[in-house]
Amino acid sequence: MATTMQMPHSGTAVRTSGGLDILAGIWLIIAPFLLNYSARGGSVANDVIVGIVVLVLAGVQISGENYRTSWPSWINVLLGLWLIAAPFLLGYPSGSAAMWNDIILGIVVGALSLTSALSAGEE
Repeated sequence: MATTMQMPHSGTAVRTSGGLDILAGIWLIIAPFLLNYSARGGSVANDVIVGIVVLVLAGVQISGENYRTSWPSWINVLLGLWLIAAPFLLGYPSGSAAMWNDIILGIVVGALSLTSALSAGEE
C-alpha cells in the first residue's frame, strides 16, 4: 500500500511562518529590556524599530487573503539580513547579548520570512 505525503496548503505555511515571525517581532521589541542591554542606545532603537516592522509586516501577511501576496515577507527577509549585519555595522560590543540576539533573530526572521515568501500564492 503506497502512501503519499501531502504538502501543507500554502496558506497554512504562510500563516504558520507569519505567526512565528510575529513572535520574533515581539521578542525583538522586548529583548533589550529583558536581556538588559537597554543601556546601549543604538542596539535598543534598532531592535525596537525592526521588531515593530517585522511584527506589522507579518501581521499584514497573515491577515485575510494577504497570504497570497509575498511582498511583506520579502521585506522581512531583508530585515532578517539587516539584523545579522547590524551588530557589525552599528558597532555592538563583541560577544554581547545584543549582538547574539540580533544574529540569531536575523537568521530566524530571515528563514521564516523566506518560507512565507516562497509559499505565498501557491495553491
